Amino acid sequence: MIKQLHYEIIPGNKKNILFLHGWGASFLYYKQIAKKLEYTSILLDLPGFGKSPIPKKIMTSFDYANVISQFVEFLNLKDVVVVGHSFGGKIAAILASKNPEWMDKLVIISAPGIKRRNLKLKTKVAIYKILFRIFRTFGFNVNRLREKFGSEDYKNSKGIMREILKGVVSEDISEEIKKINKNTLIIWGEFDDAVPIYVAKEYKRLIKNSKLIIYENAGHFPFLENIDRFLKDLKNFVGG
Repeated sequence: MIKQLHYEIIPGNKKNILFLHGWGASFLYYKQIAKKLEYTSILLDLPGFGKSPIPKKIMTSFDYANVISQFVEFLNLKDVVVVGHSFGGKIAAILASKNPEWMDKLVIISAPGIKRRNLKLKTKVAIYKILFRIFRTFGFNVNRLREKFGSEDYKNSKGIMREILKGVVSEDISEEIKKINKNTLIIWGEFDDAVPIYVAKEYKRLIKNSKLIIYENAGHFPFLENIDRFLKDLKNFVGG
């Protein structure tokens, strides 16, 4: 699979930045940012997204992390800063938990991976479970129920990618996060309705060498909603 992954390298100085996108996206989300950096930017479509092939079997976030690790070794990259948004941030955190020699620093943006359901979500899950049992009992189409209660990512995912999504959203990587020793920058949007702000604070608490920056009036894509500020924060963190 490694040789089939779709990627692009935008050359720059000796510092390498590997960008990992979120669910349902592609490396194009980062391209305008990468072009404004003086670093060498490695833009990658994760398996099943963009122009990279769809996996032949169900993968976990840990499987994705292993693929990325092999990809880095394939390109023989060193001194890498990994920037991951949302699902890509979760993968980046798993990679960093192994503290590989090739990784220099870590940037996590609006990443899931820490489970703590609030009352609203608990209520929604409880209602779904009750209705699911009713639908099954009376032979109704449960897929209609899943479509109604599912997230946009769930609704937009098909086939094996939907099965992968169902698995990765239930993973809690808190124990892996505790193992991260890399210098880490955590960036979040104040009004992120996809991954609540408490998750950002938990990442900050669990990672020893970390700094949290919250972008005011931003949602789940703070790096795109505040490109100039993100570029400044990233350059200050990465250094020369």
